[in-house]
Amino acid sequence: MEKKYFTSTHTSNYIFGIVISLLLFATSAKAQIGYQVSLLNKATGEPRANTTVNATITITDSQDGIVYTGTQRATSNDFGVLSLAVGNADTFQKVDTGKMPLFISVSVDGTLIGKTQILSVPMAEVASKLKSSFTKEDLLGTWKMSYTADGITIYMAITFSSDGSFERIYKAIFIDGSETNTYPGTYEIEGNTIFLYYPSTLTDPKGKCDIFRWHDGKLSGGHGDFNTT
Repeated sequence: MEKKYFTSTHTSNYIFGIVISLLLFATSAKAQIGYQVSLLNKATGEPRANTTVNATITITDSQDGIVYTGTQRATSNDFGVLSLAVGNADTFQKVDTGKMPLFISVSVDGTLIGKTQILSVPMAEVASKLKSSFTKEDLLGTWKMSYTADGITIYMAITFSSDGSFERIYKAIFIDGSETNTYPGTYEIEGNTIFLYYPSTLTDPKGKCDIFRWHDGKLSGGHGDFNTT
């Protein structure tokens, strides 16, 4: 069921309305925020039907950091309504939850029409959609990657088991030798995020928890994507 949240302001020659909803595309399993902008003649109150405009949509966090911005050229329908979609599920993957809530603003032909808060309910629904797009079965097996930092080559392999445990092999190659360490632990999946927890008795250079993400069918970490074997 599609849920909608409506707000409106009166500015310039437009009456601005946003309908925030989820538009789920079965072909790509992506989620987008949909919105509608109503164009009315302020003097007559009549809808500005079949009018083509440039609409710029910007999503910002509570500190005015830009999460998304984009411009679309669109034409209103017979009732003066522009029906558009912005972003996708990945748009919210990098959102700092400490900078919530998010806000959406719209400019039409260069004129700022209005700004409103994106309610938490649609955000939760996006997260729910993400959660259903990735399962433990996708993660099972061994994932490998390598990278070089400060002249040291690092090889990493993580094996995920169906019982919720993992084993991470971490090999560092130096100019004068190498060092290999094995780190066991348990993992949890929340949405498209994988949390790796280490035993309290283990001293790990990165702490007691590592965080990875599932992105475009691959395990992804701070140094890039892993490849499965």
